Amino acid sequence: MSELQQLCPITLQKQLYQKIMEQLKNGTYKVDKLPTELELCSIYNVSRVTVRKVLGKLVEENHLTKIRGKGTFVTSPQFIEDSFAGGSFTDTCIRMNAIPTTKIINIEIIPSPDKLNGRLGSCVIHMTRLRLINHTPCIVEEDFFPESFDFLQKENLENLSILKFIYEKTGILPSDYEDFFQISHANKTYASLPNCSTGHALMQVSQNVYASDNTLIYINEQYIFSERYIYSVRSNKQPGHPE
Repeated sequence: MSELQQLCPITLQKQLYQKIMEQLKNGTYKVDKLPTELELCSIYNVSRVTVRKVLGKLVEENHLTKIRGKGTFVTSPQFIEDSFAGGSFTDTCIRMNAIPTTKIINIEIIPSPDKLNGRLGSCVIHMTRLRLINHTPCIVEEDFFPESFDFLQKENLENLSILKFIYEKTGILPSDYEDFFQISHANKTYASLPNCSTGHALMQVSQNVYASDNTLIYINEQYIFSERYIYSVRSNKQPGHPE
């Protein structure tokens, strides 16, 4: 990177805008933190006012995202869940030619939280997962399973389909899904995982997964960084059904 041309007829602000856009397009700045304002001043030999105006414009155009207390980042591409993927995060990524990754943050047996109303028993297996697309964190998941599914604690689940693994161990297949949607806000723990600010608005999807006999298999809560991933729901209209 080089200093801007002070005597160029093009304003310093426009030159800096063009320079940063070049770095974004050629991949020099990927989905990562940009240099600080002071570092950009030093790199391009311009004032902090010029840097702030250019960064502000790039944020307005959604090329960059500012996270209070953390800095300025390249805006992540937004992925839309494929409604024909059956709610599968992995299948959605594959259909988009993206790389899905899952990190298991923790898995343990705990007393059933009050919010579950004992529907899975007095104790449950609690698992926290971080879902990434192309190595970018998009979703924090909280999963709750019956204590009888203790085999989940004995396997490396990061590269496994949870439902497929449960079927292999128990013969139980999911039949129905019940989703509930609300807006949540990132607490300190959730903010640190997808690298967003505390209090950032997240899409919370709570899902009950049932077997064909209406037995509850497990409960899933997803906290979605919706600037990066859009949850999709598909419904089938019955023939002849009134609007």
